[in-house]
Formats: sequence, structure tokens, C-alpha cells
Amino acid sequence: MQKVGYYRPETLEEALELLATGQENYKILAGGTDLVLYLRERKIKPTALVDITHIAALKGIAEFDGKIVIKAATTFTEVANSQLVREKVPALADACSVVGSPQIRNQGTIGGNIINASPAADSVPALVLFDGVAKLRSKNGSRELLLTDLLQGSGKTSLAPDELLEEVILNPYPQSISGFYKLGRRNALAISRISGAVEIVFSSNKVEKARVALGSVAPNPFRAKELEEFLVGREFTNETKEQFLLLAKKLVAEKLGSRASAPYKREAVAGVMREVLNLIELRRGR
Repeated sequence: MQKVGYYRPETLEEALELLATGQENYKILAGGTDLVLYLRERKIKPTALVDITHIAALKGIAEFDGKIVIKAATTFTEVANSQLVREKVPALADACSVVGSPQIRNQGTIGGNIINASPAADSVPALVLFDGVAKLRSKNGSRELLLTDLLQGSGKTSLAPDELLEEVILNPYPQSISGFYKLGRRNALAISRISGAVEIVFSSNKVEKARVALGSVAPNPFRAKELEEFLVGREFTNETKEQFLLLAKKLVAEKLGSRASAPYKREAVAGVMREVLNLIELRRGR
């Protein structure tokens, strides 16, 4: 392990001052579940770490005007166990409850999962599903942008060296039902092979509004507009569900092209989405 400096600011302002000084030579340390591995493997060589885990302003979950605000240093366990998250954005609770192991969920943070920008990030499909907006702060001010704009490919974001992710803001539809499912090679400590999340607003048995997100299919999780447009206005029947699964398979095949994983994921997405739709039916009380 290389030797690096270490700072532990107690306030957001102190952290931003450090990042303004260190720029790209300083790295933010939150849960450290990915960062420590990168340090050990010398994939990154910062001169100092800025530990944000003692900044109270970067922790917590709240609701404002129907929006769910999750601070960046909130752990997966805290998100998964939040009654507010389970009621308003249950797909995110599903996603956070299957991250790694209990130890990783206790240590890893929602902000770290976003900024790491992995194609297989467990929480990000659910965050993208709810039109997640990232609030970024620097010493010079703040800005907000959609997570789909923040994420710039595998391992890449548009976060500036002096910026910090302060919180993510979710915009669930009122009265919606949602769910998430992940397929891995084993039940625990599994990296997602493919994952999916769906949010639906029902009017009687008809789909009034729908959002669909997929993970581990592209460089970053994304909204599947084709699947959303298919669902809206249709009766939520078995026939609709089967047609939806066929369309999901077609979409994944188009996304992956000739990649080696394409035949497997093309079939796997149908199983993943079937699990999500079944979960939504269960939560709907059917």
C-alpha cells in the first residue's frame, strides 16, 4: 500500500477548502470499499485522502415536496432500512439491500456508488429510474445535473477535481409502485451480471405512467425509453408482460451487439424483468 496524506474535516466547508487546495491530487474517502482497492492496486496515486465520513451534513434521508433527498455519505444499510425509502422509492431499498455483504453495506455509501461509475453499480439503476439529480458542491458554489449526465462512461464522471457530491435528489411519481432485481453469479458478494428497475403508476389495471432502467448492459445504467413507451396506456395483463419481456430482450441484444455476453444477457434480462414485474404485482396487492 502506498503512503498518502490523510485529512478528516468536520464540516462541508473544510472539505471543500481541502479539495480546492489539492485538486486532482486529493481523493475523497467515504466508505472506501472501492477506493482502498484502487490504492492497493496502485490504480490511483493521490497525495492525500479527504475523509468525509465525519461530516454530519453529508448524512441522512429526507423528503421535501415529494422529492426524496439522500445525502452522499449515507450508507447502503441506512438507505435499505429507511422507512421513507421503502415507502416512496422501494426499488432503491431493493437495490441497496443486495449490495455486496452486510459489512460492505454498512461501510459503502450511496455517493461512492455513484461516483465510482461502475456499469454494475447496484444502486444506480434505481437512482436513474427516479430521475435522480446530483447536487455537486465546490468552494465556488453548487450545481445540479441529472445522474445520466454526471455519468460519462465506465469509471468516468463529469465531477470536477474540486467538487464533491453533496446529495442525490429523487423524483418518484406520486402513488407509484416500484421494484428492482439483480442477477449475479451467487447470492452474496456478487457483482451484478444484469439488473433492472421498474416504476409504474396504475389507473385501475391500466399503466398510466412507467419508468424502466437497466444496469450492466451499457457503460452506465440507463433509462429504457422504448420499454416505458410500450407500457404506458396498456392494460397490465399477462399478454402485456410477455410482450414487454420480448421487447426487453430485443433492446438488450441491440445494446450489446456482438459482445460475448450478449446471448446470455439477452435471455437473462427476461428473467430479471419478470422478477421485477412480479414484485410490483405483489406490492400492488395482486
